[in-house]
Amino acid sequence: MELRHLQHFIAVAEDQHFTRAAERLMVSQSGLSASIRALERELQTPLFVRTTRRVTLTEAGRALLGEAERILAQVRSAHEAVAAVQGVLRGTLSLGTEQCIAGVHVAGLLAAFRRLHPDVEIRLRQAGSGALAEEVAAGRLDLAFAYRTQADSDQLRSVSLTSEPMTVLCHPSHRLAETGAAVTPDDLGGEVFVDFHPDWASRRTTDAVFAAAGVRRTVALEVNDVHSLLDLIDENLGIAVVPSTSATSASPSPRSPSRAPARRSTRRWRCCPLRRRPVRRPGP
Repeated sequence: MELRHLQHFIAVAEDQHFTRAAERLMVSQSGLSASIRALERELQTPLFVRTTRRVTLTEAGRALLGEAERILAQVRSAHEAVAAVQGVLRGTLSLGTEQCIAGVHVAGLLAAFRRLHPDVEIRLRQAGSGALAEEVAAGRLDLAFAYRTQADSDQLRSVSLTSEPMTVLCHPSHRLAETGAAVTPDDLGGEVFVDFHPDWASRRTTDAVFAAAGVRRTVALEVNDVHSLLDLIDENLGIAVVPSTSATSASPSPRSPSRAPARRSTRRWRCCPLRRRPVRRPGP
């Protein structure tokens, strides 16, 4: 049994697709298929159920997956132990991040780490905080920069780096844009919202705030990246509640030309702070 066969098997199991796995491994699809068939012949059992759209693990494949991951982890540990004796840090650092994470300049951190440890392979994955937490719990990521909510479980160790307020984004023609004053969930009842998928922690935070206030909201459009959300706000298709960082860091930098079409070169929205409950003013 060759290690590359196990590497190929794990990649197909993760992607559930031969083409995507081949692209990630930078091998031909025919070569990847031949590798999987060789492994199945050696084990004398099918490892995947193949369809035209995806592949899923058989019972034997599920049994092999955990063992294959442990074998490759042990091989990596052996390489790293030898490298450590030689005074060189080697291995793989797998980390994840949600877009526009507050208080963390991920690219800068990775650049500094890379300068110190050029022999370490870095794998970066972007996803919602819920998916990233699952990846860390399963051991597929070493760590993740993500948002945590009160609904998250305590099975993972987390360190709080910073906090930030939530901001309401709206088109300049919206009624909220006139004052830019702080608003509450009650002020937004009946509005149409653009929001991230439920896997994103900012979406879960917003849902929890409105649920606690007893305000029902309608999410008409769901997106999976910050720029798409801002594009929809530009088109006045709804309002959004996002962390402040998402609004500021996603706007085009004036020092570098935007790759977006000319009509998108200037973002159009207004920001209003969101409060959980109305501020009570002192009586006379």
